[in-house]
Formats: sequence, C-alpha cells, structure tokens
Amino acid sequence: MIHLRIGDIVAHNARVSPDAPALIEGERIINWRALDLDTNRIANALASLGLKKGTRVATVIRNGAAAVETIFALAKAGVLAVPVNYGLTPAEIAVLLDDSQPHAIVVDAEFLPALADVIARPHTTIVVRGDAPLRDGWLSLDTLVQNASDAAPEAGVEPDDIRTIRYTSGTTAAPKGCLGTHRQILSSIDNFLKQVPVPESGPFLQMLPLFSGAGIWMSVAAAYHGVANVLMPDFNPQVVLNAIAAHGVVHTCGVPTMVSRLTEELRKGDYAIGSLKLFGYTGAKMPPATIRRALDAFDCDFYQGFGGGEMGGLVSYLMPDDHRAALNDGDAANRLASVGRPAGYAEICIRSLKDGTPLPANEPGEITVRSASNFSGYLNRPDDTTKTLRGEWVYTGDVGYLDDDGYLYAVDRAKDMVVTGGMNVSSAEVEAVLSEHPAVKSVAVIGLPSEEWGEAVTAIVVLREEGGATPTELMQFARQRLAGYKSPKAVHFVSEFPLNSVGKVLKRELRDQFATASQD
Repeated sequence: MIHLRIGDIVAHNARVSPDAPALIEGERIINWRALDLDTNRIANALASLGLKKGTRVATVIRNGAAAVETIFALAKAGVLAVPVNYGLTPAEIAVLLDDSQPHAIVVDAEFLPALADVIARPHTTIVVRGDAPLRDGWLSLDTLVQNASDAAPEAGVEPDDIRTIRYTSGTTAAPKGCLGTHRQILSSIDNFLKQVPVPESGPFLQMLPLFSGAGIWMSVAAAYHGVANVLMPDFNPQVVLNAIAAHGVVHTCGVPTMVSRLTEELRKGDYAIGSLKLFGYTGAKMPPATIRRALDAFDCDFYQGFGGGEMGGLVSYLMPDDHRAALNDGDAANRLASVGRPAGYAEICIRSLKDGTPLPANEPGEITVRSASNFSGYLNRPDDTTKTLRGEWVYTGDVGYLDDDGYLYAVDRAKDMVVTGGMNVSSAEVEAVLSEHPAVKSVAVIGLPSEEWGEAVTAIVVLREEGGATPTELMQFARQRLAGYKSPKAVHFVSEFPLNSVGKVLKRELRDQFATASQD
C-alpha cells in the first residue's frame, strides 16, 4: 500500500495488525492500536491550544518511544515539526529557535535545567513532557493528553503540505532549515522498500537520533513496512548488540562511525546476533577498509544509502549483491568506494563546477539530483534556496562522478576539497588510504593554511593503540600509495574526534583547533 500522509501509516497498521508491536523500548512494548490512539490524543491536545495546520512546533525530546510518538502525532495534527538536536549548546539551540520562530515548544523535563531560559519566549507556548516544576503559563503534556480525545484528528492534512523544518547538521556552515512535505519523504521510503531487500518481518533497531533527518526517515520507514522500532536513548555498541539478541532484530542502519565501533565490539565479545539479516549505513563517507572489516565480522547483508536533507531521502544504493561481488570478484572490488547506483525514482547528473554543464562518465563535478523527494527549499533563505534548488534539480554541493557502469562515486563535499599547490585533493581519498594502515582506527583529512602550498594536506588520526605508528610512518605509508601532492604534509594524533549528532566528524572544529595550534 502506498501512503501519502505520514499519519496514515499508523492508522493503517492499527487496522490491519492492532496487537502487533509498534515500539519496543526496553521491556515496554506499545502495539499499533495503542500508538494510533496515543498519537491521536497528542494531536488533539495540541489542537486544543490553538495549534492548527501550518503552525510550528519545536520538539526537544530524547530518543525513545515518545520521540516516535511525537513524529506521528505532529504529522496527524498538520503542524510543522521542528526537531531540535538536544546535544547542541543552549546558544546553538537559541539560533534554531530564533530562525524557526515556533508557536509552541514540546520539551522533555530533563532538559529544562539547561534550556528553561532559552525556550522562554514571548508568544510561545511551552509544553513540558514529564515531571518538573512549571513556570507560570507553562503546560504539562501529560495533563493535556489525559483530557484529549482519542478520535482521529480532523486537521485537513494534504500530501503536499510542509510537514517539517529540519535543520542541516551544520558540519561546515550555519545550519539551514530544510522544508519537507509528507509526499516527499514517503516517495523516498516507498522506493526504498521496493528496491532494498528489507526482511518482510521482524523489528528494526533505531540507532540514529530521532531529531536527525536519517533517524526520522528510518523510523517512518520501519512503520511504513509494518514492523516495530526498537529504541534506545543513545548509541552504545554493547547495548546495541545485546538489543539485537534480545529482540530478534533483523534490520538496522547507522553511520560509518557506528559500523566501525560495532565491528570492534563484536570482535571482542560473544553476542548472539544471528537474527540480524540486513545492516545499512548512510550519512558519511564509508572507508572501504572499514566496511571490509564489518563484512568479515557480521554474518548479514549490507547496503549503503546516499542522500541528504535537501534530497529528502536516499537517492542511490550500493546493494547487498554489490557488497558480495566486491569481496568475491576482483573486478568489482572498487565498488565499495562508491555509493551505488541511482535509486529507481531518482535521476543523477554530474555537472561542471565551472558552468554547470553535464559531464560524461568518469569526470568529477557537482552531484545534482532530480527526484520526487527533493526538498521544498530553505526556511528564511531565498538566496540559498535559489542556489541549491534550480528547477527540478537539487545541487548537492557534493563532488562526484558516475563510472561507465553507472556507479556513483561521491568524492567529497566541495567544501572539504583541499586545494594545495593549485591542485584539488579529495580528503576522502586520502582518508581511505590511511584507513588501510593497521594502526589507524579512524582518520580525518583537512587543509590547513600554508604559505608554500596555499593549503597543506593534514591528517588527524585516532590510533588503535598509543604508539602504534608515528607521523613519519603514516606519511610514508600514504606517499607509497598517493601522488606527492595528495600525501599528507603533517599528521597529528588525537584521542577522539569532535562529532555531530549523527556521527559526522566536525572538520571545521579540527581546522580551527590545528590552525590555531600551528600559529602558536
């Protein structure tokens, strides 16, 4: 069945399998009937406050059943959801709220000590989830829901209504609010479930944060497929592997850093995860060495999805048979460096960075995408919208190329290219080479200011164990495999990387840190 509105998914599942699990959180299980009624009550409670179709509701809610309930409740109410990353500082959250100007904020009580002054805003209704002292005028969500009807809301939601303002992760610039509709996300999910061999039954384990685009997408995809979401408050490799065993999880999806950490943990421990049939990864460049280690450690299929907030979903896939072929067929080994072929519902064109003209196979340029899931623009940013959304095409800011067989290689973010001595160097290419060194646990490559080179290729490395390698050794390792201009001019060691909410390395923080250090 093709769904056109997010709220329809829960209502449909409640009709066809009311007693089947919808959400699993520890020992707590919520079935589809209960989820449908609970989300109706939340939607009606918000409507009683005058929050009607088209108004904006920001949410600061920790991963768990309540976060998924809120996603569906806000969709049923027809309001514009503004999911907020609770890992940001109060000042960063204030920036998002200033930009989105929500009519109401739904916030977990646990965040009030840090955020009470930030969320207290004129003409903004504050609704608190959980037990906490309330300021004058603030409301308890529990009390509102107790007095609300469990009938299906009559909000007049249409498939092309804007359903969310989701802020980009801001790894290279200030976050921007991506506008997305019901139809856009569901078109992507419908294609995903037709194209990727997701197991027909069995629960999905949610590892991604439910304020992120990928986390929301995956939680809705599981519901669309009619299977339960297994939920955890945060990512912990041991907890994840134990949850897979305890709940018979058949499918999960994470970012490359999660895949790497789970692989390390699986090799150390004894986990009964035979139920796991499919493992997806998305959100960042996957070093081929990392996925090879995962393929060796896990007895399940893998797929990769490439997409982003502006694309509204996953627009290319490296399928399970591609992963198998890469291990068993030398001619296909390089496919692990790709992000697969365009999704069935999407068209991808590589365009010149100079004039935007389409490029032939094997020539790198900007990845542009035309699909039914393309976003509707940025909130309050008409100039950025015009630059990114040009007619039916999204200009992603990613540099890549299509090979002769139609596989897409996402070389790098345009802003992460290092320009050294007048030559463009892909940080991802250098990272992939250094990841092959046995002492390297993870690596990020950046460009630092250099009088001689303009920018100097610089590797920031987390070692598997202290003293496992020296900077000189790693530079020589890279030099044997890369042209001289691509090889790092310096290597620095750190114990861990600064990461954003979905596990992407914050390269701007590394640039700031090491650029400052080099000037001292």
